Amino acid sequence: MNIKRCINGHFYNADEYASCPKCGLPGQNSAAAAEKRQVEKAPIEERPAQKNREPVTGWLVCVEGVLRGRIYELKAGENRMGGSDRMDIDLGADPEASRHCQMVITYDSDGRTFTARAGDSRDLSYVNGQMVLFDIELCNRDVIQIGGVKLMFIPLCGMDFAW
Repeated sequence: MNIKRCINGHFYNADEYASCPKCGLPGQNSAAAAEKRQVEKAPIEERPAQKNREPVTGWLVCVEGVLRGRIYELKAGENRMGGSDRMDIDLGADPEASRHCQMVITYDSDGRTFTARAGDSRDLSYVNGQMVLFDIELCNRDVIQIGGVKLMFIPLCGMDFAW
């Protein structure tokens, strides 16, 4: 067994996982981990991840499947989901996820609402077990199923707060 510790201090079996299954970060011995530590030491205004980032409007947390424990940020406007790195939310580690856009989650900043709609993939997607054929307004803790993963929706923006 090849036990590694990720940057956040979680232990995992590197023979089973390429990165930490809890947070998705690499082990401390990798070049990516060394680069992350260098970025963390840089002053906040110099950190590349902080420049030109759109404010987070909510999150999707994978609660079931090969991506379990991963967190995906939602932004204002459309958030395209599918099994490709061209998507805003890349579910490519799931072999059942379509390479095409399977679902779109939209945050409407004027109406302060989130909706889910089917993408251009032929594969089906579900919200709380209901097949997505038309726009569905999302509520806190709704469960989205795409391929073999289930993601819980957690909004930040809504009627009580917005950027």
